[in-house]
Amino acid sequence: MSIDRNDVRRHLESLLSEEAQLLIELEAVLEQETDIVRGDDTDAIQRIGSNRHRCVDRLSRIGVERTDTVRMLCFSIDRTGMDKLIDWADPTAALRVRWRANLELAHRCKALNDKNGAIVAAKLDRVQQLLGKLRGSTAPPVYSPKGSRYGSLGPRALGCA
Repeated sequence: MSIDRNDVRRHLESLLSEEAQLLIELEAVLEQETDIVRGDDTDAIQRIGSNRHRCVDRLSRIGVERTDTVRMLCFSIDRTGMDKLIDWADPTAALRVRWRANLELAHRCKALNDKNGAIVAAKLDRVQQLLGKLRGSTAPPVYSPKGSRYGSLGPRALGCA
């Protein structure tokens, strides 16, 4: 049984096109999420989180299908394997342009997601500080990378020999 390159090219075109649409949708969701996480509307945060997860789930399924295609055609399942498959299936390099555009979209989505994560982390830190004030304690319940508690407890002499 031989595999027709045109069939593979059409399949990859379909996958990359669907992936591009989802990445554009995810980018828009993440931009909305940036505005929402800066506010205090918990319902909006819940909704936008659901939309983001839906996009990521669909993108994951496409990624699995793409990996299965690469593996089925005996190319390595890393980026090099995908590059070789694209070269084999599409000598005109039209797929390569789409692939690179998708990688760029994915990088932009990652940057937006990282930005949103930083905003959420800063808000969480602020909540921890406020809770500490309510409790009458300024030391948060976490440890530094060296294993000491953050806060104003400081070292204490426990005795002498």
